[in-house]
Amino acid sequence: MDTVFVNKDVLAEKAVEEKYESGAFEAGGYKWKLVLYPNGNESKNVKDHISLCLAMADTSSLTFGWEVYAVFRLFLLDQNQDNYLVVQDAIGKERRFNGLKLEWGFDQFIPLKAFNDASNGYLC
Repeated sequence: MDTVFVNKDVLAEKAVEEKYESGAFEAGGYKWKLVLYPNGNESKNVKDHISLCLAMADTSSLTFGWEVYAVFRLFLLDQNQDNYLVVQDAIGKERRFNGLKLEWGFDQFIPLKAFNDASNGYLC
């Protein structure tokens, strides 16, 4: 399993922006990126939460009518307890990425209040 980290300093400094995308990385033979909405995904009317999604980064080499099925989970490190908050859909639930649906994820990944509370260890 590939691991991608989002720098907490970048998130803290730029939280006023609408969305951030990681650099592309490869997993399972496809190019992916993480999409972070530090104040929630406004297009889905999400507020007071961080939204985090997995998105296809490059589909130019895929044939017409392509579909990619993926099972994924996202991790957030609790630096106080040295363990991870793990967020995933129902166990083994595949998500279908295609030309109309390039992004899947968690609109309410973690409440902003919980993330910003230093006692939770996410933002130190």
